[in-house]
Formats: sequence, C-alpha cells, structure tokens
Amino acid sequence: MKFRLYQLLYVAAIALLVVATMSDVAFFIGKDGSTSLLDNFNYTMPDGSQSGAVIALGVVLVVGIVVNAFALFVSLFSNFGLQKRCLVLSMLLLAGYYILLLVYSFILVDEAAVDMCKGMFLPLAALAANALAFVMTRRQEAKIIAKAMGFRLRD
Repeated sequence: MKFRLYQLLYVAAIALLVVATMSDVAFFIGKDGSTSLLDNFNYTMPDGSQSGAVIALGVVLVVGIVVNAFALFVSLFSNFGLQKRCLVLSMLLLAGYYILLLVYSFILVDEAAVDMCKGMFLPLAALAANALAFVMTRRQEAKIIAKAMGFRLRD
C-alpha cells in the first residue's frame, strides 16, 4: 500500500487540531491591567473564576479531529467522493470555529486589548492543510479516471 501526500496532510491537520485544543487562544487585557484568558474550553476571568461558556470552541475542534481521522481512514480505501465530502465538512467546521471565536471575542472584550496566542492560528494552518488535501485528492481521482479511460476496449 502506498502512502500518499494528501494522507500526510490529513495527519498534519489532525496534529495541528490536537495541539490547538490544548493551547491558549487569547489573553484579554483590560484598561486597569487585569488579564483574562480564553482557551478552547474555559474562560478564566480576571478574578480567577472560570466559565465553561466557551466550550463550543473546543467541541468544534474535537469534531474537526474526528472528521479528519475519518477522512484518513476512508482514504485507505480510495473512496474519493467521501474524502472530499469529509474535507469540505472539516473546512466548514474550521471556518465556523473562527466565526465562534469572533463572536465570543466581541462578547468578552468590553474595551480590552486582545493578545493573540499561537493556539488561535493553528486551526487556520489545519484549514490550509485541508484545502491542499482537497486539491490533491481531486488530482489523484482525476489521474485514476484518466488511467481507466486509457484502457477502454474499442469496438
């Protein structure tokens, strides 16, 4: 069995999303110097109390990991249609992650400065890896179809 480059991109996207789920997303620095921390599952307020209201960010990343793992599994059977659907779903989930992040940031900011952490950009790198894997999957499917059309029996 041959391991293809788009399958490595699936693995890279899974690794990026796993690291992103464990990383901090942003620090909010208020005018008085108080800081609060946003990660994918908790929001730590300046007084030290935690709120789990932002758990949707982590859930979206976990579902993205599951979808990418399923796409990797399906790629072992060369089911290109299902792979492309999984990749589109994963890209939509990651775009939805950034929409949720924007909404939560506007809700939580309250005239505070935002200091972005590396965890904010890891899903973007996974989104780029998924887009590249989508293009490579389409190209591999086209190669197989072209090869099959070349061996047609003529009348």
